[in-house]
Amino acid sequence: MTSEYSAGRDFISGAKINYFHHALKHLTSYAIHPSINVLSNVCRIADLGTQTAIWPTDVVETISTGTKFHVDGFDISDKFFPPSAWLPENVKLYIHDIYQPFPEEFKGQFEVVHLRLFLTLSRQQVVQILQNALELLKPGGCIQWMEHDKTDMTIMEVTANSSSTANQAFNELQLNPFPNYNARWVLDIGSTMTSVGLEVLAEDRIPTKPWLLPQMNELHLLALMDIPQGLSSAVDEFCEKHLQGLQEEYQNGVATIDGFICVVGRKP
Repeated sequence: MTSEYSAGRDFISGAKINYFHHALKHLTSYAIHPSINVLSNVCRIADLGTQTAIWPTDVVETISTGTKFHVDGFDISDKFFPPSAWLPENVKLYIHDIYQPFPEEFKGQFEVVHLRLFLTLSRQQVVQILQNALELLKPGGCIQWMEHDKTDMTIMEVTANSSSTANQAFNELQLNPFPNYNARWVLDIGSTMTSVGLEVLAEDRIPTKPWLLPQMNELHLLALMDIPQGLSSAVDEFCEKHLQGLQEEYQNGVATIDGFICVVGRKP
């Protein structure tokens, strides 16, 4: 079921992906983690799970360090790819299943590999992705992985005694929206990087800033809209019982403070 959800619902999914990008950029103030030192005049980056290619286009258009960035985006489908004519000349997109080894032409060619916002993965899947990503890196290159940490969500109320019933139900849903969902997998990204031979340079826990809570509230609602009815009985039940209440609580100054985690690992 989670693979069906990951495929998305066209324009709603695209809007959510792009909105999430801008929210994370404001939250962290970076696209490339400051622990990653790009020393060369030309930096080639692989973006795995690129989706709408919003991250690659932002990197090449907005980072001004004197370094020329080239980003190759990879995804299992071109469903969300913009037309190639709309892309900057230094962004190229490719269809590729990141669970499979990459073609030889890409191996050992990248200073940075970027991943973020996978729905849920098993440890075996994380290992497989990291091993394939490692083959893309040059020696000394880095993997940056950003995830939504659903184990670190708390409720904030602007005024005391505000109703937060729907927010509490939403937080419980986030921990188990689909059968066999494991929200804790993101906590093991760092240790899994170590197990495949990477040196962990950073493992940051990042709570949502209060001034970004309205955007996160909207993203929560978009995420619920993005799940087709019948795909998850837990989501269907939540929407029937609590969706209206969740919107009302958001309007009344009740919100969920989401946590995020960013892990950076360096190849020897």
